[in-house]
Amino acid sequence: MWQAWVNAILGLWFIVAAFIIAGNKTANTISSLVAGIILMLLSIWAFIRYRGWKNWLLAIIGLWMIVAGFWFPDNYVAIVGNDTVGGTVIIILSLWAWAGVPRVSQPREV
Repeated sequence: MWQAWVNAILGLWFIVAAFIIAGNKTANTISSLVAGIILMLLSIWAFIRYRGWKNWLLAIIGLWMIVAGFWFPDNYVAIVGNDTVGGTVIIILSLWAWAGVPRVSQPREV
């Protein structure tokens, strides 16, 4: 479940980037800050106690970051790039973690 830790670090990055990259663009700052906090907390929670639905929520946050990069008007190229690359990595890692967990299969009755 190393993917959860990488997603948590990405969440921390989005929190920091909200003030560094977004600058005075309030909507971008709030979006990155809120998404980063939720991403970080949910990733740590997913590491501590795995449930498949948490990875789907992480993937939705990644999708939001991609959309948010283009949604708000007057975005800098750095904001769009940061949100798009970060969101894509979040989606890939979340689905990778979800797919890599062995499923408990029930024995078939004959």
